Amino acid sequence: MLPQLLIKMLQIIKIQYQIIIYLLGVLFGKSLTDWDDEEPVNQSYQKLQVDELPVIETLPRLDYR
Repeated sequence: MLPQLLIKMLQIIKIQYQIIIYLLGVLFGKSLTDWDDEEPVNQSYQKLQVDELPVIETLPRLDYR
C-alpha cells in the first residue's frame, strides 16, 4: 500500500510542477526552462581616469604656553 501511495504522490507532484512552470511562463511571457545562449557584448569601454593625489602639507606645531 505504501509504495503505491508514494508513486501516486510523486505523480501528483510532477503534475503540479508542470502546472507551476506553465503558469510562470504565462506570467513572465516566456518559458523558464528555455535558457538563451547569448554571448556577452564585447564593447570597448573608456579606461578609468583617476585624479592626482592631493598635496598634504604638514603645518608647524605651535605651542602657546
